[in-house]
Amino acid sequence: MRLCKRALNRVQIIDENGTVRLCGWGKDHFVIGSLCDNSLDELYHNEIAQHIREMHAKEDYSECDPNACQWVANNTVDEIMVEIDEVPRWPEELQIGFERQCNYQCTSCTTPNYMRCNANNPQLQEKYDRIESEIRKILPHIKHIGAHGTGELFASPRTLRLLGEWEPLAPKEEIEVDLETNGSLYTPENWAKIANLGQYNLKVSITIMSFEETAYQYLSGTKLPISVIEENLRFVKSLREQGVINYLTLATVYQERNFRHLPEFTRRCLEEFGADHVRLRAFEPWVEPGINEWVMDVRNEYHPYHQEFLEVMKHPIFNDPRVVDQGGGQPSGLGPAPYSFERKKSCLYEQMLNTEFWKKVTEKVQNDSVVIYALGPTGKALVNYLKDKMEVPYIIDRKKMEKCIAVFPYMD
Repeated sequence: MRLCKRALNRVQIIDENGTVRLCGWGKDHFVIGSLCDNSLDELYHNEIAQHIREMHAKEDYSECDPNACQWVANNTVDEIMVEIDEVPRWPEELQIGFERQCNYQCTSCTTPNYMRCNANNPQLQEKYDRIESEIRKILPHIKHIGAHGTGELFASPRTLRLLGEWEPLAPKEEIEVDLETNGSLYTPENWAKIANLGQYNLKVSITIMSFEETAYQYLSGTKLPISVIEENLRFVKSLREQGVINYLTLATVYQERNFRHLPEFTRRCLEEFGADHVRLRAFEPWVEPGINEWVMDVRNEYHPYHQEFLEVMKHPIFNDPRVVDQGGGQPSGLGPAPYSFERKKSCLYEQMLNTEFWKKVTEKVQNDSVVIYALGPTGKALVNYLKDKMEVPYIIDRKKMEKCIAVFPYMD
C-alpha cells in the first residue's frame, strides 16, 4: 500500500484540549480526537485516521487543502509517498504545539486571540499536565519530533522541557528534529536549554515577516527592532556552519503588506543568513474572512494588487531550487470583497441616526459643536446627521500606517 507519508506518520498536538491531527493539512484539519479523552495509541488507529489513510491509498486528495499543502498545490504528492504492508503501532513523527504561547501578535495568526481567551482559564495547567503525561508515554518511540508551529517555541516552557529531556529508543542516526520559531528569542541562552538536540539530524525553520522594519513590526505585532532578529539569525547561521544545525529554512507568510519585499527578502535569506531553503508561504484566508483578511490575500484574483503580485513572483530569484512558493502559483479562490456587508451596515447606521433616540441625544448636547471620534461607517453617518445641526470642527481618527492618533479639521 502506497501512502502520503504525512497521512501515515505525522501527528500534531495543537491546543490545550490535546486536539490531535493526522497530517493537519486537510480541509477540516484531519482532527482524529483529543488526548484529554484517549491515548495517542487509540487515536492513531481509530476510524477517522483509518478513513484518511484509505483516501490517500486511493490517491484521493479531495479532502486535502491545497492552500496548506505544497505537494497538493504543486501536484507533487508522489515525492512523499511511502510503501507499507501495515500501519505501525506508533507514528514516527510527533509535532508538539499544545501550549500555543507566543511573544508576537501576528496579523495572520489566531494564537493571539487564543491566548486572550485562555488568559484566566483555571483548568489550563491541569489540561497541560494531562497532555504532557500522555506525550511522555509515546516520546521514547518517536523518531521524528517537531515543535512548535502553533506558537513560539522559546516561549513554551513545557515544550522546552519535553525536548530537553527527550531520550529516544532508536539509534541516534535515525532521529530527526524540526524546530519552528519566529527567531526573536533564539539566543545562545535559550538554545542552551535544548542543546541536546544538536546530536541528532536537526532542522530549524524561522519565520520572519519581513526585513523591512515597518512591515516586520506591523505584521508581527511587536516593537522589537529588526536588528534583534538579524543578530539572532547570525547566531543561528554559526550553528549551521558548525554542523549543529543540519538544515536551515528561513520563511515568510506573504500578503498585502510584504509581497513587494519578497525578492530582497529571499536574497538576504540565501546570501546573508545562509539558508538552505527559503519557504514562501501564502497567507491562508480564515474560515469566514472579513474585509481585513480579504485585503491581506494578494493571491485572490479580485485583489487590486493581484496583478502586481504576479509580476513580483516572476523575479528570477524564485527560480533558485532552494526557493519554494508553497502557494504553487494558484489563486486562493477567496472571491470578491465583502463590500456589500459594509454598505448594509452603513445604511443601518443611517437609519439609527435618524431615530428619535439620536434626536434626543443631540438635544442634550450643551455646546453648538462636537468632535467625532473615529471616522468609520458610524462616524460618517453621525457627521452627515449632525452637519446641518451643529458644527463638527474636528475628527479624531487613527492613521493606519503610522498607528497613532491624529486630530485634523473636518472637511465635508
